Order: sequence, then C-alpha cells, then structure tokens
Amino acid sequence: MPQLRTFAGTRRTRDPSHTLERITRRLGDYGITRLADVTGLDVIGIPVVMSVRPLAATLSVSQGKGATLTHARVSAAMEAIELWHAEHAVPTAERRGIAAAELDLPYAVTDLEQVDGSLLTDHTRLDWITAEVLTGGETLVPRDSVRIGMTDTAWRGHHLSSSSNGLASGNTVAEATVHALYEQIERDCTAALARRPVGERVVVAPDSVSDPHCADLIRLVRSAGGRLEITDASLERWRTVKCFTCCLWMPDMGTVFGGAGAHTSPEIALSRAVTEAAQSRLTFIAGTRDDLDPRVYRGETARPPRTVPQTTPWSEVAGESPPSAGTDDEESDRLVELITAATGTAPMRVVLTGPDAAEDFAVVKTLSPGLAFLSRHQLPRPE
Repeated sequence: MPQLRTFAGTRRTRDPSHTLERITRRLGDYGITRLADVTGLDVIGIPVVMSVRPLAATLSVSQGKGATLTHARVSAAMEAIELWHAEHAVPTAERRGIAAAELDLPYAVTDLEQVDGSLLTDHTRLDWITAEVLTGGETLVPRDSVRIGMTDTAWRGHHLSSSSNGLASGNTVAEATVHALYEQIERDCTAALARRPVGERVVVAPDSVSDPHCADLIRLVRSAGGRLEITDASLERWRTVKCFTCCLWMPDMGTVFGGAGAHTSPEIALSRAVTEAAQSRLTFIAGTRDDLDPRVYRGETARPPRTVPQTTPWSEVAGESPPSAGTDDEESDRLVELITAATGTAPMRVVLTGPDAAEDFAVVKTLSPGLAFLSRHQLPRPE
C-alpha cells in the first residue's frame, strides 16, 4: 500500500506533478477541452484553475485550487472527471421499482440526503445498485443517490438529492474514499454551523495562525486588501477531525465568499478553507460556471459584515493533531469508525472508475446516512 506524503496543504500518495502527468493524457476521454489558469483575473494570487467540459450533463466548467498551480490544475481536472463519472459511469439498476420496505437494508433510506420538502418514505419505489459497506459486506443503495445529470427523460420523484456530496477522486480507491468521507464530515459540520448565531461562533484570529503555509495564504489575502473571518466549525462528535470555514471580503465586490475544509490535520483543514474561499471569489469574477447566483452581482455597496465576533488564538483551536496515518487505508478506517459511531450506520461506497483507469486514478461516491448537508453547499453568515 503506497505511503502518504505531505505536500503544501494536502497529503497524497503521489506527487501532484506525477498525478497531473497521468491524467492529462486522459482529459479527452472525459470531454475536457481546456485547463485554464484564471489566477491572474484576481489580485489575491492564490492559484485557481478552471476545467472546461462543453458537453457536460451537469456543470460544463469546474474549478480547482491549491498551494501551487500544479495543485490547482490537478484539482480542476479531477473535479471535472468526478462529475463525468457521476453522469456516465454509474452502474445500471440491478433492481427496479422496489420499495426500501421490501429490502433488508442496514440503514434507513430516509436517512439519505434528500431535497427540501422530500416526499420519500420506506414505500417509495426506487431503482437500486450495489454498494460496498465500508465495515464489510455489500448492500443496495438507490441509484438516484449516486447518479447526477440532466440527460434522463424519465420522470424523477421529489425525494432523493442527487448532489456531488461524497463524490471524490484520488490516486487510488482508498485515497478517493478518504477525501469523500472528509467532505461529508465537513458538510455535516457546516450544516450545524449555519444554525449557530455569529456571536456564539469560535472565530480564529488570522494573525495568530502559526503554520507557515496557511500564514502565507492569509498574507496574500490581506496584502490584496481583503478581510478574513476564520471560524472553527468542528463538532465534538468528530473528535479528531477539525473543520474550519473562511469568509472572505474585499472592497471591490459587494458580497462575502466562503470556503470550508475538514481534516485531522488542522493546518490542512484551514488551508482548504482559505483556498476554497479564494476559489469561490474567482469563480464569480470569471463568470463562467453554469450555476452562478446572479444576486452576487447586484450588491449595492461593498462592505464587510457588520458583526465582528471576538477572536480566539489559533493555538487554542488547533490543539494537537493525532498521529498521522501512514496509508490511506488506515485513514479511511479511522473515518469509517468515526462516522459509524456518530450515526449508528456504516458509510457505503460505490467505485465509479473502471479497470482501464485504475492505474492512473479512482473516483468513488460515498453515502453516509444520517449526516447533514446544506443544498448548494452554502455557508450562510447571518448578522
């Protein structure tokens, strides 16, 4: 099993430059026509790249970010590749029109991610595919919980949410699984944070961040005239996993952009939050994504949030990181144990990549019944 290596803001089993070399030769297989460096469209300087996929059944433009341009290129390309697999590589249904009540499932189907106002019950008839239970064995999961896209002409009921939550890629299946599970834990944390008043949030003093990489990211934002509000969104039930959100405001645009990250390493979690906030801002500057909210362009005045909570030193919220896992299998086992303990249900996984791509990368979709998720991954900051 490949050993994990630490790079700026991430841990991987392969050098990002080697990953980029492997996936670049396959971009055409997934309809990707361009990887465009859009970093220079903003004044911050955190690398952001967009991946263009004109015939997509979901988003035709994906974004990626990272500590270096190579990291950002890999991130953008892999996000587009993930979406392609969720559109085109989901297995065909093995059982059709069956209600969960008729199956022996190790989870409640109503604990799966659903749309607002869902009408899902145990008696809703669904199509099913096989998933691996990450504590052992197999089970059936609704195909609509894995597949995304707008190419089907068949009517779909108002119940299950088809989102990219838990859709992730990596150099190996184990690495992809780790990133998928971290994403689901992150979004469970941010869903809880959205219900917490600003005055009750633990906000980190940016000047107190001691990690050199994260401190450099913060310096780039502040040197460009930006303000950051870094919030500790960690939940007690995740114990060893830290989650941070970042609100980014700059005087040239009347909105606040958000990012979030979760990891056992507080530094990696914070790096993901800050770089994602910068990516979100550049996404709107570039104006190329299909799902942009036009309200962001209608801001009457560009002002920072009025409520400014008291701050807490980084040392108090970061704490001591647990010993790093040596392999992605070890890290995946830790996360599976945490999720199972928190929800009472083991997470499940569907591997979407075929054997032709196995040596280069892997794409998985994980399902974790009982974890919360905000639609469109919003990070609201109520005054």
